[in-house]
Amino acid sequence: MADDLPPCGWTVTPVCNTDEWDTYSTEVKDAATEWATAILWSATGRRFGLCSVTVRPCRRDCEDCPTGWYWSYGQWVPYIAGGVWRNCWCGFGPGCGSCNASCQAWLPGPVESVTEVVLNGAIVDPNTYRLDKADGAYWLVRNRPDETSDDCWPDCQNFDHTTGEDDTWYVTYDKGLPVPASLTTAAGTLALEWARGCVGATCRLPGRLQNLTRQGISVSMVPLDQLYKYNLTGLPEVDQIIVALNPNGIKGRPRISSVELSKRVRYPT
Repeated sequence: MADDLPPCGWTVTPVCNTDEWDTYSTEVKDAATEWATAILWSATGRRFGLCSVTVRPCRRDCEDCPTGWYWSYGQWVPYIAGGVWRNCWCGFGPGCGSCNASCQAWLPGPVESVTEVVLNGAIVDPNTYRLDKADGAYWLVRNRPDETSDDCWPDCQNFDHTTGEDDTWYVTYDKGLPVPASLTTAAGTLALEWARGCVGATCRLPGRLQNLTRQGISVSMVPLDQLYKYNLTGLPEVDQIIVALNPNGIKGRPRISSVELSKRVRYPT
């Protein structure tokens, strides 16, 4: 699955001319909504919108680290925290002698909320786990009153089995960032202008006109290639929101590469 999810969880909220919006057919409004949300999702860095995703993770375990110093009944495993190399002690019993929870699994983020965890076909009680965020990473942590208990997430799972079978587990959650209300309002404005143009009415979407003089009145418009370069639409009230939420004009959600966060999930097919 691609890291950049399509725009989902978006709504459009036309604030002005709502009576006019209601006159358009369902087909026109749906097409206008899809177009406007795709434009603004892309223009704001492909960050906003909550998509429901399901992953099959493996638990984070210090024993995953292939290097370290073995000492009689335990192992020293190096790791990076805050840009500093440290040693994690692993011996008898689960977990490591570090600041990490003894039972946690990494989830590709950003994570807004966890919807469901299913282990061996059974739904896990949501009161027995929580979502932690640390250094930009998201971890599904099992609440364990007794670290000697065996109710931790499985170290790995059988990927030869389909989800829901024995020796499998999966997590469903909302991935992404909530869409700001100001952005749904801007999407409503943009969708309305598209709907107007669709039915042949006068709209404010820019064309390629640069200079026109009629009866002493001159009209000039910014060329479309300039608007596309800066991810703008030509509508001032919409472009103000784009610039406010994406002042540096990023093209996609930033990513972090870290030796601490090797990929530990698989998206079900």
